[in-house]
Amino acid sequence: MAAVIEAEKELVRFLSHSPSPEQIIAFHPSPEMNQRYYALVNLVREDAFTEEEQQELDRYRSIEHLMRLLKAEARIRLQERAS
Repeated sequence: MAAVIEAEKELVRFLSHSPSPEQIIAFHPSPEMNQRYYALVNLVREDAFTEEEQQELDRYRSIEHLMRLLKAEARIRLQERAS
């Protein structure tokens, strides 16, 4: 298995603090993580990437998908609380 990427570490640190639904909804990756993600996207667009870079980008996309699911669940919990 490939080494843990920084974005995964960042997400684990965030989730390890048991964030509230509001904190989950407000979560955004750090500027460094955004910069790396867009650098990888640009490499792929320019067809100048390695297999490792493609795998890293795939992992970033998986993290993004997971965060979308977490945020959707957090919104549901907030709606339930409001009812």
